[in-house]
Amino acid sequence: MADRRRSTTKDKWKEKSWYTIVAPSYFGEKEIGLSPSADPKYMINRTIAVPVSTFTGNFKKASSMVLFQVDNCEGKRCTTKFIGHEVSDDTIRRMVRRRRERMDIVTDVKTNDLYNIAVKLVLVADQKLTGTKRSEVRATVVDYIVNKAKEMDLGAFANYVIGDDVYGDLVNSLKDVYPIRKIEVRKTEIGKRDEMPTNMEQEPVEAVPN
Repeated sequence: MADRRRSTTKDKWKEKSWYTIVAPSYFGEKEIGLSPSADPKYMINRTIAVPVSTFTGNFKKASSMVLFQVDNCEGKRCTTKFIGHEVSDDTIRRMVRRRRERMDIVTDVKTNDLYNIAVKLVLVADQKLTGTKRSEVRATVVDYIVNKAKEMDLGAFANYVIGDDVYGDLVNSLKDVYPIRKIEVRKTEIGKRDEMPTNMEQEPVEAVPN
């Protein structure tokens, strides 16, 4: 009986094909994974986490992840969209030590191609800050990151927040407020994209004389 059951049971793995998953064009369409599926429709909306170091070469951030979601498959090749990134809890814990003050900042930004993004940052000061100074630091960081996003499309901003330049830029923006040396963009989450405005007004058409 057991042998008969084995012979009639389908091998589900043999029915599946392997699909190559690639990053968006602004991440170089780099191959970021292989995944089995019985049908390409089951690949859609799968989430893939890829180490930041894959794109930046900074292996100190190997435990921080860039997040993608499969949005289309053609043949055995599946494309993705960037949906955010996250820094590991261990990295954040190493930043914050005794007698230092942690400040969490959450703000919403919008890129110049109208993507809404939640940006979450962690700042660590060497000593306790007054309420006034905390407010100044928070306002400066929010102002900087909001205006930076306005200058960039989604692809440029995605590469910016997972790269190294953002930290030096943020530190520099705070130099006249408070010398904070440890800053981490710990998480981004891509929200809905606003509709592109359309120009409903048309130039009047002149009548052609008979």
